[in-house]
Amino acid sequence: MKYSMYDFYKEFYDLRRLNLNISNKKILFLIYDDKYYYYLNKSKFLDFNDQKHNLDLIKKVSKTYKLNIVNYYPVCYCKSTLVIALRIVADSSTKLKGVETDSVPFIYKKLVDFHKKNYEMLYLSSSVSKEIKMSQKYIGRYKFHDKFIKKYILTHKKRKIEEFKELLLSMIPEKKSIIDVSCGNNNDISEIASKKNYDVIVGNDICLNYLGGRENKDIIYTNDDAVSNQVKENAYDVVYCKNTLHHMNDISGIKSILAHLNKISNDEILIIEICNPKESGGLPRFLNKWLYVKFLKDVGDCFLNESQFRNLIENQFSNYEIEYSTFTNILGKYMIAKIRKVK
Repeated sequence: MKYSMYDFYKEFYDLRRLNLNISNKKILFLIYDDKYYYYLNKSKFLDFNDQKHNLDLIKKVSKTYKLNIVNYYPVCYCKSTLVIALRIVADSSTKLKGVETDSVPFIYKKLVDFHKKNYEMLYLSSSVSKEIKMSQKYIGRYKFHDKFIKKYILTHKKRKIEEFKELLLSMIPEKKSIIDVSCGNNNDISEIASKKNYDVIVGNDICLNYLGGRENKDIIYTNDDAVSNQVKENAYDVVYCKNTLHHMNDISGIKSILAHLNKISNDEILIIEICNPKESGGLPRFLNKWLYVKFLKDVGDCFLNESQFRNLIENQFSNYEIEYSTFTNILGKYMIAKIRKVK
């Protein structure tokens, strides 16, 4: 992998720098729970020079200190130290000591105050919180879905997986960097990584449980909200977004994520979104209601029809080159917009 965890966040994120001497190591983990108890090891936050693959390092910390990690995200730099927040589920079995904000050692006071002031609402909105909780609670159902339902009922042939892979690879240009903003179980971004020669390949998802499913050491995994994050403007040559729009709360939320895709893309954006299954009717409507909503507890329900999809795309990307196409399989019709910035 070209980038260490430290170097990756340095190049692709716009993080504040605080003039605080808190560590002489590369990475410090600011560990906290939703009640804003902060967790220390002998009066110190954990710090590392370990430059492993980011998920390897997160797993190592989780296993070593018995932490149930919900999210991780970059906070700031304290001189030359990158601060990564780890939001955890409060658990008395952890080897670390949880303390209230007022009891945090003086050396960390300004860092903790900065974190609380700037990140208190991150990941705690009702929609994002619900998405994360559902992914944690029903992860076993998703594993069953992948292992049995996809294998024996909604097969590769019925979902036209090979045809979709060919279409995807033909539409994705080979540039230097790409991000899948909500990669889920990593299938699409893994296919891109195996067939395209990118310098930087990023798979992002708000649900940490999904990221650990099918890891690929050529992919850097991030755990950001698809809209609320600190990715730099024009950070990635290509931005890929599949079946994410309907997970927004409303049309205003869809406009927000489209604006963010526009912001972080330097060249092309590929958006793929399932057409409203209620309007499609038949089997797509049945599968959405009984498989995705009832069984898998999927929380996304802000679906668009083709007219709404095109109107939103054209309003957000009015001065861009846009190519539309569709792809249909047993799950329904997928609407596709390939958007290219005119330079």
